[in-house]
Amino acid sequence: MRPESERADSAGSTVRTVSVRTARADEFDRVGEVTYLGFGHGEPGAIQPDTARLALLRDAASRAHSGELLVAVDETDRIMGTASLLRADSALVRQSRGGEAELRLLAVLPEARRRGIGEALMREAIARGRAWGAPALVLDTGPTNERSQRLYARLGFERLPERETVPASRGGFLAVFRYAYDD
Repeated sequence: MRPESERADSAGSTVRTVSVRTARADEFDRVGEVTYLGFGHGEPGAIQPDTARLALLRDAASRAHSGELLVAVDETDRIMGTASLLRADSALVRQSRGGEAELRLLAVLPEARRRGIGEALMREAIARGRAWGAPALVLDTGPTNERSQRLYARLGFERLPERETVPASRGGFLAVFRYAYDD
């Protein structure tokens, strides 16, 4: 397990952040639930995903077998967030080209947001993609997901408008970002 550092919250109190590790097989059902909830589908009045999207969100085992299924856990080992780091040859990639690793389904439980969990998952995904020898890490996100887009830019991702061809569920096209590894 890779511990993250402590930081101060907005009131100046010390907040323990999470550790990021690979999910265990006995956690796949919970990871699927965290992914579903992290995308807001468990909230009252939320639009429910279509059958194919629901299957993707819930099927953590397939994502684990296509690369690495990362989980962010608190000090009690409770799963607070997840991300799927996929190898270029995975059937689940939609943006990867030329051997790029791809990040899919970054999700944080609604009650755990704004604690650095998404950033911790992103940093670990960047490190693992580099360790695989991938030339870059690519991902996509909703065109109006400005909070995530700011995180990606802050971490050094570059937006690639020329790759933005996949329609988004609420109109427009998914925004594509790429982190190139320095050799």
